[in-house]
Amino acid sequence: MVRRSVEFSARIESFSSESISRRLMRALTIFARRFGHEEEDGAIRMTAFTHELLSQYVGTTREIVTHHMSQFRRDGYVEYSRTGISLHARALADWQKPQA
Repeated sequence: MVRRSVEFSARIESFSSESISRRLMRALTIFARRFGHEEEDGAIRMTAFTHELLSQYVGTTREIVTHHMSQFRRDGYVEYSRTGISLHARALADWQKPQA
C-alpha cells in the first residue's frame, strides 16, 4: 500500500514537471519492469498496450501518444506491433538519466 502511494505521488508530481515524452517513456519502463521479460539482446518484451490506454495513464491524447511512440520507434528506443512492445536496453539507460 505504501509503495503504491509513493508511486502515485511521483506520478502526480510528474504531470507538472515532466514533458509528455518523458512521462510516456517512464510509463513504458514501469510497465516493462512490471509485465515484461528480458530477451537475449537485452530488450524487454511486454504485451501490447493500446495508445488509448497509454494516453490515459500519461494524461494526454491518443494522437499525442502515437506521435511520441512513432518518434521513439524512429530513434530506436522501441519496437511495437499489435502483439507486443520491445523496449530496448538503450532506452532504459538514456531515459533514466536525470533531466537537464
